[in-house]
Amino acid sequence: MLYFVAAFSVSGLYALVSALASIAVIQKPEFKLKFLLNFIFWDTLILGIIASATGAAGTVAYIGLKGNSHMGWIKVCNVYDKFCRHLAGSIAVALFGSIVTVLLIWLSAFIIHSRVPK
Repeated sequence: MLYFVAAFSVSGLYALVSALASIAVIQKPEFKLKFLLNFIFWDTLILGIIASATGAAGTVAYIGLKGNSHMGWIKVCNVYDKFCRHLAGSIAVALFGSIVTVLLIWLSAFIIHSRVPK
């Protein structure tokens, strides 16, 4: 769970830095294409981080829900019901965030493709 929190903290920090950089690009539009290329790179990196964190949290949630008889881990969601509900909600929001990030990357790539002279 620590990786999940750390990954989304990094993602939030990147969102703030990206917003400030976007404001700077609006003020100096001559650097727009270069910044868009950088945004695509960093957005893809952040997407990988949040997707892996979501997968790791989903794995922990599944083991908490079903247990693992081979390893001797018992189900914990029937004991810690509130924790499991919160975890399920955070994973759902994380999946939504991953989808939004993919859409933003596609939008940035489309904008760059339409701006490059042919």
